[in-house]
Amino acid sequence: MSRLRPARAATWLAALLPMLAGAVAAPAGSAPVNLLVNPGFESPLGGHAWMPADWDTSETNLPTVFFGRDTFLVHGGRYAVSVANTSTLYPLWNNWSQAVLVGPEAWGRDLVFAVWTRSNGLQGRAYILAQAYRDTVGKMAKSWQLDRDVAAKRLGINKVDDPLLDLGWKRLYFSDPETDWVHREVRVFVPPSTNVIYLRCGLIGTGQVIFDDASLTLEPALPAAPAPPGVNLLADPGFEGDGNAWEYSMPPYEGLRVERDTTVSHSGRASVRCYGGLDGFFQARVGVCQPIGNHNLAGKRLRLSAYVRTDSLKGSAFLRLYAHTSGHGMVQSLPGDPISGTNDWKLASVELDIPPDAWQVWAWFAYNAPSPGRVRFDDCLLEVLGPAPKPKATAKLPAKPGNGKKPTR
Repeated sequence: MSRLRPARAATWLAALLPMLAGAVAAPAGSAPVNLLVNPGFESPLGGHAWMPADWDTSETNLPTVFFGRDTFLVHGGRYAVSVANTSTLYPLWNNWSQAVLVGPEAWGRDLVFAVWTRSNGLQGRAYILAQAYRDTVGKMAKSWQLDRDVAAKRLGINKVDDPLLDLGWKRLYFSDPETDWVHREVRVFVPPSTNVIYLRCGLIGTGQVIFDDASLTLEPALPAAPAPPGVNLLADPGFEGDGNAWEYSMPPYEGLRVERDTTVSHSGRASVRCYGGLDGFFQARVGVCQPIGNHNLAGKRLRLSAYVRTDSLKGSAFLRLYAHTSGHGMVQSLPGDPISGTNDWKLASVELDIPPDAWQVWAWFAYNAPSPGRVRFDDCLLEVLGPAPKPKATAKLPAKPGNGKKPTR
């Protein structure tokens, strides 16, 4: 082994020390860096009457939705922001949002998104949400300061070919009608290849929610939860709680409803009921789902099951598992038997082998809308069956006589 000369060794050490210093954890008690810009909504957007800088709002084009920034009710500083809605004719997730670009420095760590919230006459569900995406178009749109559609056109990416994929997702719903200031937070693991984090604060339903003093920090990752066989991985699988453990999937079709119902159930006191929204521009999934961000599910075989009841359903109800991977996109289960027409409670199930590079699994209970009729789901179950079988080795075919060139495909 060669030795470094003293002068060269000193130069090498001087170059190495800053890197070592950067790798050392921050001293105990030091405040983590807030990755959000304008976290307290104090800085105004230039040329706008009330909009805070570096934040955006969802588009509704409805006169029943109101976004505001004012000094009437604040947690800290001078300003806070709010969103209010007075109609449920169209289901919409009205929210404030900010996008934060990240790179390898965030991979393998947890992002903690925290916000102070205050509810005022809430009828529905308010939320805070952190989403870890691999989003080439979104990253370049923010870097170039362009509209997303313009950035996609510059990149030569059509909407149907957009490689957008969520790798981490954590939403906290809350439904208390009236509250004082409450500190809320969500934690999401950042898988490799993540390049954009989307942070959202909003509501689905009516009433007003106020937000202030947000923060986004990087912290050491917590261990992934165990995933033993035979244990239900879903929260509130029988809809006996307030429904806040579930994502409700509702495209903005007039009169569409997904709601917890206590008039009919397979067991217990409640089920979830989906109906309405008979006019829509395209077929879309309607129902309930849960994202499970747990790398311990990678390399396992999962089964998803539920009891399904339909009433005059013209479309088809179904269950579906999706695995989101950092290496080769999204993998989904084969479709199970579709359920349509009128049926009493019927057990349905699907299975999926989760790839080794999967970071998130989505469990879906849904049907395609617009479609007349009603669908109910109850007693949902997501369980590990055991290790996924290893792919079978493919036998090599004997070489055929020829010119030695490889065949094209």
